[in-house]
Amino acid sequence: MLRFLRQLRQNKISQNQFRKYFLYALGEVLLVVIGILLALQIDAWNNGRILKQKELLYLKEIRVQLQEDLETIGYTIDFNQNKDSAITNSLGAMLHSNSNLQAMFEISKNMPVLAEYSVFTQNRVAFDNMLSAENIDLISSDTLRTLLSNYYAEENLLNGTQERIKELTRIFVDHMSPMLMTRENIKQLFQTDNAFVSGSEIDFRTNPVVFGDLFSMQRNIDAHNVYLEDYQQDIEIIITQIDQFLSSVH
Repeated sequence: MLRFLRQLRQNKISQNQFRKYFLYALGEVLLVVIGILLALQIDAWNNGRILKQKELLYLKEIRVQLQEDLETIGYTIDFNQNKDSAITNSLGAMLHSNSNLQAMFEISKNMPVLAEYSVFTQNRVAFDNMLSAENIDLISSDTLRTLLSNYYAEENLLNGTQERIKELTRIFVDHMSPMLMTRENIKQLFQTDNAFVSGSEIDFRTNPVVFGDLFSMQRNIDAHNVYLEDYQQDIEIIITQIDQFLSSVH
């Protein structure tokens, strides 16, 4: 095409047909401009398509990890309910047992749960990857972008409660471990007679430190569950929004 136009241009110049040559020259320029514009348009379309694919990929990965968060929260709430029951049983034993031995055996029975805790940690790999690549603006939905930013910013609010759960559990175990090293428990563990003090001689029923530890753990578990249930609701809302968005682009 360019060779043809060049030859035509030379013919017009040689024939002194400057007006026609001008029109052909103008047409040649327009062809070049149109070609450039088309190339830019195609490049912009390709870039837009690539960015849209990245957006969808991020959202799909985030959705998977949000679903994992829901499962982790469900497990933690279940554990907290079991621990709450163990605490209630132990407090009841302290309040209503007829002897220190009876209270000791009830607390000992609950120790495998009382001595443990479960905390929730967000799976935020996909979201953090998006942030580190400075791609948060890829999320074209203002609603989704706000929901995601708020959800992942809430982690610090939960951390204080969870750190307190860990601390209270450690304190309780530190207080209880020496008290449970009684003649009866040692004999049960090692199948041998021993010279340790009998549990009947240790105050398991009215010990204010142990009662306070159990009571504090229970109150903190209640607060923990409130946070977790709020997180559940937030995640379910975000997953619904992601599903609606993904459906709208297919």
